[in-house]
Amino acid sequence: MIDEILNFGIEHANSSIIKVIGVGGGGCNAVKHMFEEGIVGVDFIICNTDAQAMQNNPVPIRIQLGVTLTEGRGAGNLPDQGEQAAIENLDDIRNVLEGTTKMVFITAGMGGGTGTGAAPVIAQLARELGILTIAVVTLPAPSEGKRRYEQARAGIDKLKEHVDSMLVISNEKLHKIYGNLTASVAFKKADNIITTAVKGVAEIITLHGNINIDFADVCTVMAGSEVFLMGTGFATGEGRSMKAVQQALESPLLDSSSIKGTKDILLNIISGTQEITMGEIGEIIDYLQDAAGQDATIIWGNGMDLRLGDQISVTIIATGFDVNPNRIFQRPADVVELTMVDDGFEINLEDELLGSFVEPETSKREVLNEEPLFRVPEEKNGKRKSRRKSEFASESNHEDTNSWFSRQFSKFFEEKDSPESEQMQ
Repeated sequence: MIDEILNFGIEHANSSIIKVIGVGGGGCNAVKHMFEEGIVGVDFIICNTDAQAMQNNPVPIRIQLGVTLTEGRGAGNLPDQGEQAAIENLDDIRNVLEGTTKMVFITAGMGGGTGTGAAPVIAQLARELGILTIAVVTLPAPSEGKRRYEQARAGIDKLKEHVDSMLVISNEKLHKIYGNLTASVAFKKADNIITTAVKGVAEIITLHGNINIDFADVCTVMAGSEVFLMGTGFATGEGRSMKAVQQALESPLLDSSSIKGTKDILLNIISGTQEITMGEIGEIIDYLQDAAGQDATIIWGNGMDLRLGDQISVTIIATGFDVNPNRIFQRPADVVELTMVDDGFEINLEDELLGSFVEPETSKREVLNEEPLFRVPEEKNGKRKSRRKSEFASESNHEDTNSWFSRQFSKFFEEKDSPESEQMQ
């Protein structure tokens, strides 16, 4: 039984540098959808505690989690059970990731047992192995059940400590965009969006053209970025360049109001049988620069994919936000969430113009000092594999935060003491 589920069919020497791992029922369904849709140059893996569900999944590399713990019956909607199941089969996951892997996507539907509990364990292992680790997960709406919603929130908090960057897809937001869909159509829509997100990032590396964005460029933008937004647009005919970039900015995963103020952007422009012109590329870059702000750094590439026909596609990936554009969790409208190293702080704007600090009971710095989910054995030479970037930001981030507030206070008092202000009084 175990041999049927555990299938390491891809040799390390010939495998892709990019892996996509689906964890739990929702994650495995999303990866099944990606596998059937086809993404160029990636390896697909599914991990689940439910043996029967995996047997019905066509993805070739399958890892049963908690073989002894759950006996193939699932995690019972208990994240702790999912976590222990992943730890039990950690060596099997390591065997898949070691070797050529440089980048891994972890996708899961948060709120249940296996995805919520196992995804952080897999992410921690990947980062310990020096792999660029990106999570694309779904957040249930509060209406899907209080316990499920609270478990999802806790799981996302734990997962974000072990990934370089994360995209959270809110079911509540999808409901607002697409309306009251049937359950099957809603799940299909979520799978499509997850596939678009993973495909958009992965094919930036795997589809080559005249000007390539390589893995080093992706690392520069995404390593340690915490949050990313992305959008893809397609267009054909007259004015296709402007139509495609505008559609990308209006994507459910990215809107022009969210991209303002980003520091780093990856822009990938793909054309099919009708190759894009330099003039069209210039139009796209200029429009995007205006939308993001003149301080944003845009790294762009241009490739070919004949499957597009006479269409072009524009994919935008944005990182480096001072303020979390996702606003994942429901908060009062007058609270702004910061996503720097000490993002335990919030600014409450209800206390006059200047606002006040609100510090939660547990700050992020305290969370970072907690014991890891598991310990990765040291290498034979007594050292672990190094990360590409410092694991955590330096103390200079405290200075950056203080400088930001100092500038805001100075600006306020300058405006208050200005001649225009005196005339108004």
